[in-house]
Amino acid sequence: MTKMKEDSDDTCPQKGATVVVLPAVQSGKLEDAEREAAAVIPEWGELDNGEKRELARLILAQRERATPPTVKLAESPSGGTIPQLEGKSQALTLLRLQKVFATNSLDATNARMMELQHALKASGALNDIRMNAALSFMEAMGPTDQAECLLLMQMYATHGAAMRAIGEMGKAQYADGMASFGNLATKLLRTSQAQMETLARMRRGGEQVVRHIHVDNRGGQAVIAETVNTGGQGNGKADGQPYAAAAAAVGASAALPSPNPVGWDVSVTSVEGKEAVPDARRR
Repeated sequence: MTKMKEDSDDTCPQKGATVVVLPAVQSGKLEDAEREAAAVIPEWGELDNGEKRELARLILAQRERATPPTVKLAESPSGGTIPQLEGKSQALTLLRLQKVFATNSLDATNARMMELQHALKASGALNDIRMNAALSFMEAMGPTDQAECLLLMQMYATHGAAMRAIGEMGKAQYADGMASFGNLATKLLRTSQAQMETLARMRRGGEQVVRHIHVDNRGGQAVIAETVNTGGQGNGKADGQPYAAAAAAVGASAALPSPNPVGWDVSVTSVEGKEAVPDARRR
């Protein structure tokens, strides 16, 4: 059986808790999910056929998703908090934690847990629900190495800070307070977006595709090339200026179009001249 708790107060996880019991369907079949849901869900008879089928599909989909690690915060003798592993098997929960933090090191696992505790405590939201929510987020994102793990922790902390700033902005009574929290929320949301872009670049290996778009002014047709070639021939410098264009054409002296469609074309300058250019000083 799967139990889910809903809480109306983050600071008191046991206050007003509601328990929802879902069947754990082992066969993975839709008809078995419907039959077991009818036996354990009190409001099953109030649902129509479409809602019953949707609920059964969601129960099976939840079964396919990985189970995140869960911990319970307990008071330490020094007055702090100590996370305790929950679940049927502490070994299984520990391995799930190491998967979340993308490490096999116990020291690294403990360090990440302490960092999460400090971040949540600084925001006044250190409790079982917030801690397990952070672990669930990181498990869903699936970090592949410890660098991604650190970035995901920063993303979660930045998101929480931005949501708190937005909440304080809504509660502000004066314009200057609203503006102050609004500016802070804007900066945090920009930081959050930059963190997401960084994660995307890390996962695609830093590879970037540059497209060069050339627009022909005569016909308005756009030509897209996968690579960008900057500069002229050779090392990017125009060879043999000022007649580099003619030399690159290798003898093909294509005429430039004239603005007048029935007029004469303007010929490309030739490399060979018939007469020498006169001296400007007329010696």
